[in-house]
Amino acid sequence: MRPGAFTNDTRLIIEARAMGVCEICGNAPIQQFHHRRPRGSGGTRRPETAYPSNGLALCSPCHATVESNRDESYRLGYLVRQQHNPEDVAVWVGGRFMFFTKHGGIESPPKEAD
Repeated sequence: MRPGAFTNDTRLIIEARAMGVCEICGNAPIQQFHHRRPRGSGGTRRPETAYPSNGLALCSPCHATVESNRDESYRLGYLVRQQHNPEDVAVWVGGRFMFFTKHGGIESPPKEAD
């Protein structure tokens, strides 16, 4: 297994969080697991790369869209820049920005003070 790859347990956590459907379109069944912060061609030793917070469960068309529209994917949190921790970057799911936790949960962003 390449360094930074999702384990079978991590894939199961991501799949459960997604409730079996693509986390972007919400309609199609899961076909692929996407690394929000890419591993690089040789993999990575950074442990958070293999955490559920770095993964998205996607259908093939949504995965292709993420990879081909990189600016928008960074803006929506589907891609995360190498210097950032995926847990700290909100991702657009279910019609709103949310944070994925290290252990596979979802958290709402903190409410802004009035």
